[in-house]
Amino acid sequence: MKQSVIGEIYSTWSKMELKKLNKFITTSHWSRSETIVHCHQCLAAYAAKDKLDDLNKEVLFQSTYPHDDYNDSKLRFTLNRLLEAIKEFILLEENEKKNIHSEKIWMDFIQNKKLKKNILYNIENEFTPANSLDRYLFSYYKSFIEGSYQFQFSSNVEVKFNSLISMSKKAAQFSDYVFLRQYCLLITFSNIYKSSELQIAESKFVEIKENASYMALPEFQTYIALIEMLHSTEHEHYFQYKDLVFKNLALWDNEDKINFISFLLNYSTAQINKGHVKFIDEQYELFLIFEEQNIFNIPNYINNTKINNVIHIFLRKKDYERAEDFIKRYVEMLGKDTIDSCRHFNLARIRFEKSLYKDSLRELLQVDFGRDAFYSINSKVLLLKNYYELRESDAFASLITSFKEYIKKNKIVSETHKTSILNYLRIVDKIYAVTSGKVKKLEEEIKNHTQIVEKNWLLDKIAEKIK
Repeated sequence: MKQSVIGEIYSTWSKMELKKLNKFITTSHWSRSETIVHCHQCLAAYAAKDKLDDLNKEVLFQSTYPHDDYNDSKLRFTLNRLLEAIKEFILLEENEKKNIHSEKIWMDFIQNKKLKKNILYNIENEFTPANSLDRYLFSYYKSFIEGSYQFQFSSNVEVKFNSLISMSKKAAQFSDYVFLRQYCLLITFSNIYKSSELQIAESKFVEIKENASYMALPEFQTYIALIEMLHSTEHEHYFQYKDLVFKNLALWDNEDKINFISFLLNYSTAQINKGHVKFIDEQYELFLIFEEQNIFNIPNYINNTKINNVIHIFLRKKDYERAEDFIKRYVEMLGKDTIDSCRHFNLARIRFEKSLYKDSLRELLQVDFGRDAFYSINSKVLLLKNYYELRESDAFASLITSFKEYIKKNKIVSETHKTSILNYLRIVDKIYAVTSGKVKKLEEEIKNHTQIVEKNWLLDKIAEKIK
């Protein structure tokens, strides 16, 4: 590992510097990533003993992912993220010294370490870095090196002048691109924090948007479209942004891809929650594109929550075959602790939607209720729906009683979610035994409820009573 970029970095640091880096990684937001912490600790341990030559990728992977088989792409992904953590550490260290020239700090660090192998900023080799930010940083750095050389050694005044112009343009381009990326994050806080700084940022965005030289740069256009979408209530901006994301998907590295599609999913989910049901079709289409573009195969992207959400949309579209196929294809990518519960819970949902209630119950019996609060609660909700459909009165009544006690004593579930579940239990109990004279009043009560789970299903059940 000593000959790799990360190995070269660790090998040049003193024990005191390694100690500072260790404190940063284990106490900052990076500490939430066990893989980053484990990877760093393994490298630091070998570096402290000057034994990096003895460390190979397989040993490093085993220390980082002790329960997984070796996967080179997963290790490279983790090392790139660790490099980002190191970069952040260096910038923060310099920031304490009031050094605000962030890009120069990083360049100086790279030059001082004399990194040569596999580094994104080695201008002696022509290549295109995978990360969009790195591409613009590389472009700026290359112009800086070439421009500085021309300015220093050329006797031609015009060449000197053009070298300065080139450096200025590339510096402005890199700076503006960084601004667009950060401005997207700033907007997410704009509803909470209103300030003159936000107005200044808006002014800067307009300036970049109107810069004709950026029209031919798809990275800029994608971020501009994203910001327009975040600013606007018009759906057309969403579709413009979506088109740009998938049109230029090959430009982005995995981290960028995940970031961009998260905005698409957040927007479409927000519209569904507002009652815009056409966005159910839109999210369905998104998931089909994700499969086509191998988004779900991006390392560390898929998890049980994403599988649950995808199955939810497939079921809303009554695409049972695709839902079942999705479970078969992706559930094995989960950790051992969640594979079985995720598989059987979602198969139970499919069986229920197909009116195979007894089959749904059989699947639910294989869900581990005690390991995960999500599966515990949602499996009980589904269990109760099955008992309702099967008219299992004793089991139905018993579950309502025990479920109420479980929710009231649960210290993990938020008070808002507790209220929604308890309202559901109260209403479904009423529907089960409602008389014809009280059906209309109960229907109005359900419609007027703002805090209740399974509201659509409850309305369907009360509608059956009216018939």
